[in-house]
Amino acid sequence: MLDQLRSYYSFLKPQSGVYQYMPFNNAPTNRSRTRIALITGAYIIAALSVSALFVHPVEKARQYGTFQPTDTSSHGSIPSIVHYVQIKKDEKSVLKFPFSSFLNICAAVLYIKPERIYIHTDFTPSEISEAGEKGDRWTKSVINTFADLVIWNQHINAIQHKSDFLRWEAVEKTGGIYMDWDVFPLRPLTPLLTTGFAFIGGRHYGGAGEHSGINGTINNGVFMTKPNSTMARIVVREQHAGFNGEWAANLQSMTNVAERLVPIPYEVLILDRTAFAPTHWFRDSTDPLFQPNDDKPASPVPERTNSTGPMEIYEVAIKNRRRRAEWEMDFSSTYMLHAFALGEYHKYVNPKTILSRKSNFGIATYDTVRHMADMGYVGEHDEE
Repeated sequence: MLDQLRSYYSFLKPQSGVYQYMPFNNAPTNRSRTRIALITGAYIIAALSVSALFVHPVEKARQYGTFQPTDTSSHGSIPSIVHYVQIKKDEKSVLKFPFSSFLNICAAVLYIKPERIYIHTDFTPSEISEAGEKGDRWTKSVINTFADLVIWNQHINAIQHKSDFLRWEAVEKTGGIYMDWDVFPLRPLTPLLTTGFAFIGGRHYGGAGEHSGINGTINNGVFMTKPNSTMARIVVREQHAGFNGEWAANLQSMTNVAERLVPIPYEVLILDRTAFAPTHWFRDSTDPLFQPNDDKPASPVPERTNSTGPMEIYEVAIKNRRRRAEWEMDFSSTYMLHAFALGEYHKYVNPKTILSRKSNFGIATYDTVRHMADMGYVGEHDEE
């Protein structure tokens, strides 16, 4: 290297036949000093360059995250398996489903395209069969319409007769998406399932005194997980010991576990409340969600686009938002709607009301019910 440097810097010595500027002072002395300074500087630069290769090679940079890859393909996807829980209230309970449960399953089939649907229950096979044959319209629809996808799982121990416990124990081994019956998918979940995260949850409303805008604990009415994720294993291991009978305490415990796992790459992703629970369970939220605005103009049917370009899709979305009704909620950033207090508003949850586009719940689920009508599952004027 020394010989190379000497050869490289030899060009600095003036060559014969080349015009040379001669200073008034002692020229030979200054040229020597300049040459020494240049050679010394070159040695320093070369030494620093060589040492840098050993101190911080590219491999070491990757180890420290300087060149952290963003490819998540090695982390796999959350399986498209849907889980529900349906347990008896008492020994005399009869298996029965309302229209909203059929709507829920149809939305799951439309947007999740599940490979399997598990309904974890303590109803016996004979009780399920009888309900499928003799039940009302919507009970038979839930049991029979997607019979090739639905698996009824009756393996429930006595200690598991608590839905909060059962949902985690049901989903831990197989993974997938757990949903309460009042949760409705509004758009495809593939972008979430393929992020590479082992567990994905969303927050919900933070409390009555927080003006509805604060993200609270994680919503346990809907979540998704890979099989045997760290989150699922910890919750299953600790939930019985930590349960004190209080709903809020159970949610806080689950949230604490999730937040402690967030720093570990690809373990937990926590979404804000608009993702799964944009509304809450108090009347100032549930009334506007479910009650029809019969004295006001209906929300116009949104324009569609066949484009897959983000800019074109965005422009159409903005146009639709400008045409919306004044009372209309914005579900554009909502993947699944946890419709709290659904049981109190069943009279507004039917095909006719939804297709009229006069309620926010109707706007949210319009596309699913439109699809159900096109498939012949429901009539456009059904009021059941």
